[in-house]
Amino acid sequence: MILCAEAVDYPRGMTGRPSALRTSAIVGACAAVLTASAACGGSSGGSGGSGSGPASSPPVVTSTGSGPDGGATTGGLTPEPPAAPGSPAELAALQRVVPQPTSITANAGAFTLSATTAIHASADAEPIAADLAAYLKQQTGLDLSATGGADAAIQLTVQSAGGDPAWGTEGYQLVVGAASIKITAAGAAGLFHGVQTLRQLVTSGTGGTGSSSSTAGYRVQAATIADHPRFGYRGVMLDVARHFFSVADVKSYIDAAALYKVNEFHLHLTDDQGWRLTVPDWPNLASVGGASQVGGGTGGSYSPADLKEIVDYAASRYMTVIPEIDMPGHVGAAVHADPELACDGHKHPAVTSVSPAFDSLCTAGAPSTSTYRFVDSATKAAADATPGPLLHLGGDEAQALNLTQYNAFVKRAQDVVAGHGRTPIAWAEAATAPLLPQTILEYWDTAHLLPAVRQAAVNGRKLIMAPGDHAYLDQQYSPGYRLGLHWAGYTPVSKSYDWDPVTVLPGVAPASVLGVEAPLWTETVKSLADAETLAYPRLPAIAEIGWSTPDSHDWEKFSQRLAKQAPLWDRLGIAYYKSPEIPWS
Repeated sequence: MILCAEAVDYPRGMTGRPSALRTSAIVGACAAVLTASAACGGSSGGSGGSGSGPASSPPVVTSTGSGPDGGATTGGLTPEPPAAPGSPAELAALQRVVPQPTSITANAGAFTLSATTAIHASADAEPIAADLAAYLKQQTGLDLSATGGADAAIQLTVQSAGGDPAWGTEGYQLVVGAASIKITAAGAAGLFHGVQTLRQLVTSGTGGTGSSSSTAGYRVQAATIADHPRFGYRGVMLDVARHFFSVADVKSYIDAAALYKVNEFHLHLTDDQGWRLTVPDWPNLASVGGASQVGGGTGGSYSPADLKEIVDYAASRYMTVIPEIDMPGHVGAAVHADPELACDGHKHPAVTSVSPAFDSLCTAGAPSTSTYRFVDSATKAAADATPGPLLHLGGDEAQALNLTQYNAFVKRAQDVVAGHGRTPIAWAEAATAPLLPQTILEYWDTAHLLPAVRQAAVNGRKLIMAPGDHAYLDQQYSPGYRLGLHWAGYTPVSKSYDWDPVTVLPGVAPASVLGVEAPLWTETVKSLADAETLAYPRLPAIAEIGWSTPDSHDWEKFSQRLAKQAPLWDRLGIAYYKSPEIPWS
């Protein structure tokens, strides 16, 4: 490709909304995240072999008509003539996609959506066609057929032979001509990601992203886009323990994140203030430990059916749910529910404060028998509820234990998780313990650089990067902002964008980095609107860090593209903070 120039703080950390209607499970979509990388290799630039394409390739942004296929279509459509080069204005019309695609070629003309536009999908891609029809109805009001024939104007194709190796498992190609739109991918996940790009390119006659109140005048700029991610792990985390969130709210959070090609959903199910997972052998955990949250209130917990609904919905958005059972610290709700887990054997009060309780599971003597029976039961319940390959065992801020006790617990707990057929993840403090070869560490505390984390990486352990001062969505945007904390400092949108996962922790090789995560802790977050306001517009910034090559990272250009997301957020009912850093229209 040719690159062309363009003219109280402490250290830690739809129902009423339109949504696509598909909820069928597509389990295991992310099983290859940790073991498979791009078919084209590509560990340079920090993909660590885990991404779906070469990280070193710069983005192509050009107005020539030389893109692949030249706008040609498949199926029963009459092929379009070769695309003419796009004008500077047409090139500018494409500068609205987040994350930034690997390459964009502007062509002359535009595709106009109408009530007669139909969508055709290749075998096994029909659910994604239904998704696209539902998404476009949300944005435009147009009720498009998702079951069009081979001559339908919009074609979604999973290539039976696997497609272009450069796409990997999550890449895609999007070709828009005056008479057709074609998305092609090697797998269903890539096709779904291409649909997200198409959603962002739909504009009304006023130039907004699906913001018109009329069903007329919706268009998509003619273009050829080829795209694939830098990293294979691109996650968000939602803390449902500090404040409980309904299944509907969790699904809404998943829906919004899917727009930015997130593929891992880390669900923080337990903490001092609440226990949200049903554990059959320990019924008090949900009934007693779940009946609290920050500030008091009724809290709540998820039944097995609730978690299945969340898991299935995430899978339909090509996200894998990663459950977290936080231990041996952050167990206030557990020891409140079952006093036998406490070293003193006494019932502890419910924790409703923002600050942690600094309770710990008892790891020595007779009480430890109950502790490890609990660890086995809780992690088994989490594994049974979530069929993905990963399970997070927490491991942070266990100040009540000395290092020897802590390391012994982590060693045993990771063995239990592995025994349930899951790959363990732990917060970075666990690096001091003897780790299994497959155990993954999540880096968060940039104020305390643990040498053990670097050494673990040198020894072959993989890292997820979630630096608190860049990626923690619960940090306040600025002093006095009504939501969030600031133990890691204030985090404006520009700071969420200004970092590189392969350099944030000095001394760690790029090949050790699996990807990025944007955690949202909910000490101050009482509603879905609060959660969204902290996440948007920062979550898209972190999503771009995880998807796009570092060559494409440019704050001024990104902020302009980000501003063009606002009409779509308005249309979808996503709450967001109108940061003064962004040039909103």
